[in-house]
Amino acid sequence: MPETASTPMTTPTDQLRARWGAEPGFTPEEWNPTLETMVSHRSVRQWLDREVTENQIRTIAAAAQSGSTSSNKQVVSVVAVRDPEAKRALGEVGGPNQFPHISTAPVVLVWLIDTSRIRKAVEQAQAEKPQIEYTGAEYLDEILVGACDIGVNAQNAVVAARSLGLGTCYLGSLRNNVERVGEILGAPEHVVPFLGLLVGYPDPEEPAGIKPRIPQSAYLHWDSYDAAAATDVGDYDQILADYFAQYGKPSSWTSGLVSRVGPKAVKVAKRHLLRRVFERAGFALK
Repeated sequence: MPETASTPMTTPTDQLRARWGAEPGFTPEEWNPTLETMVSHRSVRQWLDREVTENQIRTIAAAAQSGSTSSNKQVVSVVAVRDPEAKRALGEVGGPNQFPHISTAPVVLVWLIDTSRIRKAVEQAQAEKPQIEYTGAEYLDEILVGACDIGVNAQNAVVAARSLGLGTCYLGSLRNNVERVGEILGAPEHVVPFLGLLVGYPDPEEPAGIKPRIPQSAYLHWDSYDAAAATDVGDYDQILADYFAQYGKPSSWTSGLVSRVGPKAVKVAKRHLLRRVFERAGFALK
């Protein structure tokens, strides 16, 4: 029987076994509801017709904003999209396979790399000391700072949402057409949408479970990087194939991985134009 949101898993070992699709190889010395919430994470794509309240959204946003931010720059903003037409438009960006769960989600949170506050501060500083040039935004690091901050924000939001009984699903698909997402959200050219998150009450009838990850031995390295271990994923292809077979979706992780970096995958959307988007936003990418 596939693991679903309603399937009880009584011990930490049960929960870790579901995460890897295999015996975990260790027993946690301590366990708590926070760890259970994080380890049992799954993506939700089927929603109950139930509102996520403004108060809940603000609470999730507070948790997200409480995440660490590089140098306290806070180059991140988030838009909570509840308007049905806007959600449908975002669903169109996501594509046919993602349109149903995007358009029907109660809330779509969209994080943006936002240099508006830095720009204003620099304008004020240059007005006072015009001889000083502020060129930090010309470097690739500024984009990476924003991307890292968004990752921290979004994962905090996921844990917060789960703690409130809500489900979530990340949307990297919004980068299929960042310019269009910016138009939908009314964002200026120098504010770049980067990541989305669906939030709502999970439909317990959704046929989905906890998708296994690569073995911890390929992910966790001790004191130095182990190149041989990193590429040894053991039986993961078969473990994932067995997982998807429960839902009638035969799949190979390795072949899927290769296809996602092939020429068709790269250019099927507009992700190959992201450099142009960031250059227009004022990042010189030095």
